[in-house]
Amino acid sequence: MDTRTTPPAPPVFELRVGGLRLTIQRVPYRLLTLAAAVGGPLAGATWFAR
Repeated sequence: MDTRTTPPAPPVFELRVGGLRLTIQRVPYRLLTLAAAVGGPLAGATWFAR
């Protein structure tokens, strides 16, 4: 039985500004899909309405 552990993966995104630290460990695919599904048609409607 192998008891070795793999080292933790580096964060996908890390932002440090002063005392604020934002770290995203994995890509939020569901949130990105929702944003694209809502934002795409809205951006298209705005673009073609001109």
